[in-house]
Amino acid sequence: MRGLPPAPEAEALRQIALLSPREREVLVGLVAGKPNKTIAHELGISPRTVEVHRAHVMDKLGVRSLSAAVRTALLAGLGT
Repeated sequence: MRGLPPAPEAEALRQIALLSPREREVLVGLVAGKPNKTIAHELGISPRTVEVHRAHVMDKLGVRSLSAAVRTALLAGLGT
Protein backbone atom coordinates (compact mmCIF):
# COMPACT_ATOMS: atom_id res chain seq x y z
CA MET A 1 0.00 0.00 0.00
CA ARG A 2 1.22 3.47 -0.80
CA GLY A 3 1.81 6.02 1.88
CA LEU A 4 2.28 3.51 4.68
CA PRO A 5 5.59 3.30 6.48
CA PRO A 6 7.59 0.15 5.73
CA ALA A 7 7.15 -2.84 8.03
CA PRO A 8 9.81 -3.00 10.76
CA GLU A 9 11.37 -6.09 9.16
CA ALA A 10 11.61 -4.41 5.75
CA GLU A 11 13.17 -1.30 7.28
CA ALA A 12 15.65 -3.44 9.22
CA LEU A 13 16.64 -5.27 6.02
CA ARG A 14 17.13 -1.94 4.25
CA GLN A 15 19.37 -0.70 7.06
CA ILE A 16 21.40 -3.91 7.22
CA ALA A 17 21.98 -3.69 3.46
CA LEU A 18 23.91 -0.45 4.10
CA LEU A 19 26.57 -2.32 6.09
CA SER A 20 29.81 -3.60 4.64
CA PRO A 21 30.42 -7.36 4.81
CA ARG A 22 32.90 -6.87 7.68
CA GLU A 23 30.44 -4.65 9.58
CA ARG A 24 27.84 -7.42 9.21
CA GLU A 25 30.32 -9.96 10.59
CA VAL A 26 30.98 -7.75 13.61
CA LEU A 27 27.24 -7.23 14.13
CA VAL A 28 26.60 -11.00 14.01
CA GLY A 29 29.23 -11.41 16.73
CA LEU A 30 27.60 -8.71 18.82
CA VAL A 31 24.18 -10.33 18.37
CA ALA A 32 25.72 -13.56 19.68
CA GLY A 33 26.81 -11.65 22.79
CA LYS A 34 30.52 -11.96 22.08
CA PRO A 35 32.92 -9.37 23.53
CA ASN A 36 34.99 -7.20 21.18
CA LYS A 37 38.17 -9.18 21.94
CA THR A 38 36.55 -12.46 20.94
CA ILE A 39 35.12 -10.99 17.74
CA ALA A 40 38.54 -9.52 16.95
CA HIS A 41 40.29 -12.86 17.47
CA GLU A 42 37.74 -14.74 15.35
CA LEU A 43 37.97 -12.23 12.49
CA GLY A 44 41.74 -11.77 12.70
CA ILE A 45 41.52 -8.04 13.39
CA SER A 46 42.38 -5.84 16.37
CA PRO A 47 39.86 -5.07 19.13
CA ARG A 48 40.17 -1.39 18.17
CA THR A 49 39.10 -2.24 14.61
CA VAL A 50 36.07 -4.05 16.03
CA GLU A 51 35.23 -0.87 17.99
CA VAL A 52 35.48 1.19 14.80
CA HIS A 53 33.25 -1.24 12.89
CA ARG A 54 30.80 -1.24 15.80
CA ALA A 55 30.62 2.57 15.71
CA HIS A 56 30.05 2.51 11.94
CA VAL A 57 27.30 -0.10 12.37
CA MET A 58 25.50 2.01 14.95
CA ASP A 59 25.85 5.13 12.81
CA LYS A 60 24.57 3.42 9.66
CA LEU A 61 21.66 1.84 11.55
CA GLY A 62 20.84 5.18 13.15
CA VAL A 63 20.88 3.79 16.68
CA ARG A 64 22.51 4.96 19.89
CA SER A 65 22.68 1.72 21.84
CA LEU A 66 23.97 -1.76 21.26
CA SER A 67 20.58 -3.19 22.21
CA ALA A 68 18.92 -1.16 19.44
CA ALA A 69 21.50 -2.42 16.93
CA VAL A 70 20.89 -6.01 18.05
CA ARG A 71 17.13 -5.50 17.75
CA THR A 72 17.53 -4.24 14.18
CA ALA A 73 19.77 -7.20 13.33
CA LEU A 74 17.29 -9.68 14.76
CA LEU A 75 14.40 -8.07 12.87
CA ALA A 76 16.45 -8.48 9.69
CA GLY A 77 17.11 -12.14 10.46
CA LEU A 78 20.81 -11.82 11.33
CA GLY A 79 22.10 -14.14 14.00
CA THR A 80 19.15 -16.50 13.93
